[in-house]
Amino acid sequence: MSFSIKTVAGEYVQKRFPHASTSEKEKIINDWTNKISDSQALVVDFKRRVGDPRDKKILDVGSGNGGVSIAFALAGGEVCGIDVEKNLYEISVKFAESRGVSIKFFLYEGFRLPFEDDFFDYAVSVSVLEHTTDPIKYLSEILRVTKPKGKLYLAFPNKFWPKETHTGLWFLSYLPNFMQNKLTSIFHRSPLKDHNLHFYSYFGLERMIDRIKANGSYWRIVPERGGTQNFVKKAFKKILNFLDLPYKTFLSHISVILEKVD
Repeated sequence: MSFSIKTVAGEYVQKRFPHASTSEKEKIINDWTNKISDSQALVVDFKRRVGDPRDKKILDVGSGNGGVSIAFALAGGEVCGIDVEKNLYEISVKFAESRGVSIKFFLYEGFRLPFEDDFFDYAVSVSVLEHTTDPIKYLSEILRVTKPKGKLYLAFPNKFWPKETHTGLWFLSYLPNFMQNKLTSIFHRSPLKDHNLHFYSYFGLERMIDRIKANGSYWRIVPERGGTQNFVKKAFKKILNFLDLPYKTFLSHISVILEKVD
């Protein structure tokens, strides 16, 4: 029987998110169905902001169904994907096989990455940080296994964006925890604990980075000007720069490049 990621996604969400609304389930299924094509666009952005993944050792941290890993493997990267969910690990292996790419997938306990120090040229973490209970430990481990001057492509939903991306509820991340749980219950959305969902901001990331070290190394946020040619957006960025506010603070998703510094 041929492998169908859409069918697999439907089976997965029914078991994994029994309390999710129909719209939440449909969103996950659509995300999975389009994962490789969306991730190939991510690879294009990665090439522009980080470097060519070809012949580089790349770690996909929180590899999920394997779509991001597959996109980087198709671009010539030597990819390792790792996740904490056994079901996702098994799905990712079959998904990669169905696309005819060679990727090493690993299952781990969520604390210490099973790789030696300074092993990977690059690492990728897309929409994973918000599912980590201990983001400092998570980023510290990625730092440890990344080579000196290696880079991490990190992206996660912005806590301050009005519409929460998983539940689709407005201003959910602005509320205290007990009210967040109440709101998801009222609107019959998946409880935050089902996703192990947490909310982080750009400023929160800066505070995390200040606390992270591994064998004397640390992360540095790579300064980026952005590629927009839109006059209004460029003017807005200049105003923010004058106020010493990073423009990424106001985007729906935070996307930064971290470089390992000795």
